[in-house]
Parts: sequence; structure tokens; C-alpha cells
Amino acid sequence: MGAHADWSALRESETARILAACTRCGRCAEVCPMMPYAQGAAGVSAATLVEGVLEVLSGGEGGAGARGWISVCTRSGACNAACPEAVNPRLMLRLAKWRANETGVLPKRDASDAMARVKAFARLGFSEREQEEWL
Repeated sequence: MGAHADWSALRESETARILAACTRCGRCAEVCPMMPYAQGAAGVSAATLVEGVLEVLSGGEGGAGARGWISVCTRSGACNAACPEAVNPRLMLRLAKWRANETGVLPKRDASDAMARVKAFARLGFSEREQEEWL
């Protein structure tokens, strides 16, 4: 069994553990510092957001708010401390993001103009000689 098979088995076992252990209380969503930036999450109950994340984790679409939360998670870990069941919501969101990317639930990120923005910001701090050499 190769490393890929080991990773797949671990991922599936952790997904099953999280789905079984989570009581959908919503405390993780309540303390998440990124929630104000999650598109579609305003006005949605924390329990509904968690239910949506678990749906995505199971291969479904989840709600718009859940997908928004998954998209903005920065893995701060504030959620882990709030979880009464030791589910590891940070891992829950990470696994849900992987699943959402695999299933196409989250749109592919368009980074086509990323290098142009990097160069623009670099010019602010580079000397003319550094710009010639590096950009």
C-alpha cells in the first residue's frame, strides 16, 4: 500500500469520525473570526452552517453559507477550542474544502492575474536595479 492509499484511508476515516462525532451545535461557527467574510452566511444559524459543511464533507452541495465559510477558512483554530466534542472543526473545514474542490461544489480559483499583482506590489519595495534583476 503506497502513501496515496494511506492518505486516502486516513482522510476517509477522519471524515467518518467527524460525521459521527459532530453534534451540529454550531459553536465552531459562532467563534470563527472569518464568518463576517463568508459569502451567504449572514443570517444563517451556526447549526445550519455546520450542517451544510457536513453535507459538503459527505459529497453534497451544502448551502451557500456553508460553502462561503469553507472558502474563507484560514485555519485559525478558534473553532477547535470551542468544540465540546473534540471534533476538530478546523480539520472538518479543510476536509470539506478538499471534497468541495473534488466534486466541483466550489468554483475553481482564478489566479490568472496573480503574477501581475505580485509584480506590482514588488515594485513598491524593490529598487530599480532589483526590479531589472527580478521582475
